[in-house]
Amino acid sequence: SNLTILVESGTYNESLDPNFDCGTGQPDMVIGLNAGLFAYGSWRSVIEYLDANNGVVGVFTDYNEHSGVNCASLGGGLARESLVTNPFRQPHAMPVYSMNLPQFSNGFMYVFNEKELEM
Repeated sequence: SNLTILVESGTYNESLDPNFDCGTGQPDMVIGLNAGLFAYGSWRSVIEYLDANNGVVGVFTDYNEHSGVNCASLGGGLARESLVTNPFRQPHAMPVYSMNLPQFSNGFMYVFNEKELEM
């Protein structure tokens, strides 16, 4: 079998099609690294898209657990329960002087529309 990865960069609603049609149809997965879904309004269309398209999996990472909980809650109870420490995070904590929470680049991971993969 073949694996095809199409990477598109840009800001949603400004330079990318909010329906994620990159010429190959609906994606299987949307990935956002250190996304901060809760903090940035530009992610709103992505959340709405994932909510309307349950067959598309969304995988996101965040810097700290508190932010991850807030962001994952936008995807509902199952997304919030999916929050875990990312085993592939940056190994050294990021210095943050304004709060006493551990922070790692891509430190916490959560999934919208989680499903079993077919083998």
